[in-house]
Amino acid sequence: MAEVSPAKNLKHQLQQATRIREYAYRLLEGDHKAGDGFERKDYIAFALFNRCLQTHEAAEVVIRKSLVDDGWVLIRSLVEYTVNCAYMLQVADAETANSYADYSDYERYRQYEDLETTDEDLAGQVVPREQADKLRAKYEKVHARYDDKRGDRWCKDDRLYKRAARVDERISEAKTEKHTDFLWLINSIWRYASSYAHGSADSIAAQVTETRDGVKVQRKYSEEEAAEVLYSANFALYLVLLLVDLRLGGKNAQEIKRRYSEWAGISREEA
Repeated sequence: MAEVSPAKNLKHQLQQATRIREYAYRLLEGDHKAGDGFERKDYIAFALFNRCLQTHEAAEVVIRKSLVDDGWVLIRSLVEYTVNCAYMLQVADAETANSYADYSDYERYRQYEDLETTDEDLAGQVVPREQADKLRAKYEKVHARYDDKRGDRWCKDDRLYKRAARVDERISEAKTEKHTDFLWLINSIWRYASSYAHGSADSIAAQVTETRDGVKVQRKYSEEEAAEVLYSANFALYLVLLLVDLRLGGKNAQEIKRRYSEWAGISREEA
């Protein structure tokens, strides 16, 4: 019987998912003080990484419930957290961090305006006047920074793929060899998972099976499909974990690489 590759071995991916996440939580624990050289962009990165861990766990939960297609929806969010976390650690400056932090004040009021345009009475019920006034006051303070921009207005690299490419570029400069892993996350895992987030035709095709009498609506998942979701989640987490550890002093790089090799099924000789 042929040996199943680690990427398609559901039991292996489930075991490794729990191990790497628990290890990552331990690594992140503790106080990270400004006096130790940490800045706002670092705190944003750590918060994003914490979201990575939570979404990673959510993906494991739905896989254990055999909800594989929903797992891909979570993977899309996980990759976005991963890339933005890496960008904060590797590329962002203080201005970018401030723009990221304040952008919600801009977006929340614009969302309220859209709701008010759709149904003014309903908007008043959902968002009381006092709250709407506070939203507008915050918006007035920041909107000039975003009005003339497009895409992800908080960042000069205004698309997720651009931020992924910039992270790869920065890592390549440090290692003096071309690095493409984060852009690969976007062009493979994130784009594939987007079909499930948006309900594209290819993401629902497997829900229906043609029969002699018509169609049968039932989704059956294979263990290989489930393993692929967790493989993607684990890979994304390993990528950003190395950068988080680097920002925390890089003391665990060898241990992370050892765990990565164990997860990927790479022997010590190959590593």
